[in-house]
Amino acid sequence: MDRHPAPEAGDDRGPMTFEERNTWLYAILVPVTSLAYFGVVVPRLFERPASEVSWAVPMLWAVGATVVGTVVGSIVLAVAARDAEAASDVRDKEIERHGDRIAQAITAFGAAAVLALAMLEVDHFWIGNALFLIGAVGATWGSVAKIRAYRGAFHG
Repeated sequence: MDRHPAPEAGDDRGPMTFEERNTWLYAILVPVTSLAYFGVVVPRLFERPASEVSWAVPMLWAVGATVVGTVVGSIVLAVAARDAEAASDVRDKEIERHGDRIAQAITAFGAAAVLALAMLEVDHFWIGNALFLIGAVGATWGSVAKIRAYRGAFHG
């Protein structure tokens, strides 16, 4: 059985652009680093109250890992695919705006929820983690929207 089926008739997809490859990278890195962060912090909630849970340093590590992973991964992918890279075009810019609008909408809604938490004077743990989660969800769904657009679900 062929693991790589031939493209369907009429499928003229060329090589990925730099932007599309980086979108895939980001769509993988953000959930992985976020899950790692929550995998470290959530068990601590079972051991002590939220106000005593150390969460800032693991969050900084998760954000740092995402940034470093994006930069390093982008360089590695660019070197590995330099012969097959397609040039960016207007479609890339339109897809970028499309995905960013979705990410911003999710983040704006989440910011309102975080503001409500602050107004209710809940513990900093919940405010910080809500903001982190909303940012991760917004970034992930924005990337998913871009990938879908690159894969044919975008009509500008």
